[in-house]
Amino acid sequence: MDFQEHAHHHHHIREALAAALNERRPVDPAALRSDRHCPLGCWIHGEGARRWAGNHAFLGLLESHRAFHQQAGLVADQINRGQWTEARRSLRQGSPFVLAVADFAAALRRMRATAGSVAA
Repeated sequence: MDFQEHAHHHHHIREALAAALNERRPVDPAALRSDRHCPLGCWIHGEGARRWAGNHAFLGLLESHRAFHQQAGLVADQINRGQWTEARRSLRQGSPFVLAVADFAAALRRMRATAGSVAA
């Protein structure tokens, strides 16, 4: 499991939202809102759940990943409704989306450390 690759993938989601906002281009909120369709989500709800169910770090990753995708979907909704100011605010420091990004990044680091200590 390459947790760093998954971190980059989710960083690109944030960049894609910013680009869509700047270009005033519609985004698919349902795809962003789902935490099961990205590669990490497939792992979390598949192999990860089988191997790590009940593990504190895994459960934190599951919840923070879900929250990240929910917040990304909300930003996409704002963009699609033409709520440019609100969407721009949602991509700034201190917003629920940015806090979800930070929580997700921390949970991913904890899971990587947990998986690494078990593998070692």
